[in-house]
Amino acid sequence: MRFALLVLLAIGIALGLGSWSAATMLERFEGSDILVVGPWHADRTAGSPGADPYSKARLARSGNLTLGLGEGVAFQARVDTQGRELRRECTYRLEGAYPPARIATLAAYDFEGRLIRGLEGRPDHLVSLDWMREDDNSAIVSVSAQAQPGNWLATTGDGGFILALTFYDSPISTDSGAAPIAMPLITRTGCLIDG
Repeated sequence: MRFALLVLLAIGIALGLGSWSAATMLERFEGSDILVVGPWHADRTAGSPGADPYSKARLARSGNLTLGLGEGVAFQARVDTQGRELRRECTYRLEGAYPPARIATLAAYDFEGRLIRGLEGRPDHLVSLDWMREDDNSAIVSVSAQAQPGNWLATTGDGGFILALTFYDSPISTDSGAAPIAMPLITRTGCLIDG
């Protein structure tokens, strides 16, 4: 009887610790082929058969569809260029170089992966074909709950968020990493609250 209880206890401990360690890895391990450019992170292999097991499990759990290798690459940022968490109470300016791509989209998501809806009458994402551009073909984009001139991604609510900048039909989706990738800076320009 005592032996059976010890076996059950050992199995319970093993299952509990195993489940906890798997959940922790799914939350914290980004992947084995992560591109990091400033505050931007992207997993080029997330939608491919060669993706690591944790990436596959994370995608299966979230139910999100991803781009296949060669279709494009999705970058995400949870912090600004200074390393501060992105907050919906603040205004941000995306400025600098963007990788070449046939088309790009910019959207904001909450930490659960839900799209943050824009203000009434405003789109909840931006498409590069509609961006106003500078003379050198660069684009400045504002992300804010308050109206901004030019390219403006409107956010609502409060709390942290994730910016997703996705490039479709872009050489960076299949590039081996030999050439540096230029991504825009994310600069906080003001906040409705202190911080």
